[in-house]
Amino acid sequence: MVDERIISAAAGMDAVTLQVRDLEGMSRYYSRAFAMEPIEERAEGSRVSRVLGNGGVPMVRLIKTPDLPDFDPHQAGLFHTAFLFPTQHALAEVVFRAAQQPETRFAGTGDHLVSEAFYFTDPEGNGVELYYDRPRSQWTYTNGQVDMATLRLDPNAYLAKHLAAGTGRGGGATQASGPVGAHVGHVHLQVGAIAPARQFYVDALGFEVTADSMPSALFTSAGGYHHH
Repeated sequence: MVDERIISAAAGMDAVTLQVRDLEGMSRYYSRAFAMEPIEERAEGSRVSRVLGNGGVPMVRLIKTPDLPDFDPHQAGLFHTAFLFPTQHALAEVVFRAAQQPETRFAGTGDHLVSEAFYFTDPEGNGVELYYDRPRSQWTYTNGQVDMATLRLDPNAYLAKHLAAGTGRGGGATQASGPVGAHVGHVHLQVGAIAPARQFYVDALGFEVTADSMPSALFTSAGGYHHH
């Protein structure tokens, strides 16, 4: 019997919507840095929105908002959008590509046991994660919760290994498009307090808790994923 209080296991992530001051500049950045291309554009008066993605898959929706206030890292809202890549080679290609853009701000790396991740900040202050998932068969659990950590991941060694491993196989990122299969894997939200966030996302919406051992973070998902 299906528990209607739990969100569908088939639920997944769609494109994340960002309000941006400079639509053209941010579009160029996401195209050049993260191998995306325009998929759709709509205009309603002065409101212009543009969807960018890869292989026809929407990954980010940018809405032109010229009077957008300055980014405040202490306010609730988006912490980062995480783009998931199908292979380590595909991830390495786009990380290398992003690192070559002069506007890019590199924010770190992490081996999270379930995934390998690289972090950036876009020109308007939005966090971006690029990552690859290890197979679910390699995930481990403690007391029913998925084990996650942040271990050192050497970016130069990772790129050297996985860019070389993919040489000559095709499917690489070009200026116009990136590796097929990339999509939004998850988002991190910055909240004022964990308890009311849990009441909303778990109790009201039906996401399942995958890890809550850290007092400052709550991980939830659909279908047993490490977190959405």
